[in-house]
Amino acid sequence: MIPHRKMHLSRILVAGALLALAARSASAQQINSGNFSGTVAVQHDRVTNAVTSRARVASVTLSPAHLTGGDSTGITVNLTQPAPEGGTVLQLRSSDASIVAAPVTVRIPSGQTSVTVAAPTSPVAVATTVAITALDGDTIAGASLSIAVPETKAPFSVALRPATIRVNPGKSGSVKVITKVTAGFSNALQLTGSNVPDGVTVTLDPTVIPAPGAGTSVADITVSDNVALGSYSIQVTASDGQTSESANLTLKVGSSGPGATFQGCWYQQNGNSYQAVQVSVENPGTYPFNAILYYGTTCDPNDWADQIGFGTPIQFGGFDWTFWFDAFPDQSDMSAFWYVGNDKSQCVNYTTVPDC
Repeated sequence: MIPHRKMHLSRILVAGALLALAARSASAQQINSGNFSGTVAVQHDRVTNAVTSRARVASVTLSPAHLTGGDSTGITVNLTQPAPEGGTVLQLRSSDASIVAAPVTVRIPSGQTSVTVAAPTSPVAVATTVAITALDGDTIAGASLSIAVPETKAPFSVALRPATIRVNPGKSGSVKVITKVTAGFSNALQLTGSNVPDGVTVTLDPTVIPAPGAGTSVADITVSDNVALGSYSIQVTASDGQTSESANLTLKVGSSGPGATFQGCWYQQNGNSYQAVQVSVENPGTYPFNAILYYGTTCDPNDWADQIGFGTPIQFGGFDWTFWFDAFPDQSDMSAFWYVGNDKSQCVNYTTVPDC
């Protein structure tokens, strides 16, 4: 068994980053889609002259203008000038009231130029566009709301351990394929590999995980002598014939640098779990170590939470290392990038990793 060395590096938490995150989360972006406005033709000049001096509908904006059926949007109706004393009542129409339940009328208070109302939507079977229209006398404006079909989450998942592997030309390596299922699911899962570069073969054994679908397989990766050095993304997919889930394997061909392999995991200590990684290197040596932790699961650089390592030189080789953060115990809605020399891990999503 390869011995493990455990290391916990001191952290630096920047309060300013948290303030920036709070400010960013509090802001809302308004997006307009398919907006239109205009004036309804009036035959009598006397009527036209009577309406030109009052507030008229200028525009309608939606926030968001693209959503998933079942969510709500904010409808903002804007006037060309402040509403008069007593306010202005406008007609509001949805081209499909069964999908977007917009209020029949909206009232803009005296002295105000706009009003925003919430409109819930219903789930849809196919992607749909609904027009939201505001009318006031001879003026009309509107915007289009794009409604997407809710994503259906498969009742099973597939993961790779490790998710990154380095194989030299003419050599081979292997990773474990792990499938898990939710309660009530009981079907066999077919495993396949795709996006495999020329000169590389991926052999799965077994290729079928029998019902109920939870199990393991081994993916053997063989790299021929003529494969160019570099990094390649290979997809491993599990399917029950109707729904599929995939996991990405990063194949690094070549032996330059440390040849680090990263496995995100939970480190257990004193009754708590900490965001961690197990690191092994193919080429022993002294390499700088760094790691950055993020709020959320996507390693968004705007959601920085913590950092350890800061380029500290560490002697790698002969045993694996386990590194972990200690500032956010038991918080799974987080992610991290880990660095050894020039090698960088994939974004580690801590909602899905195993224990170390």
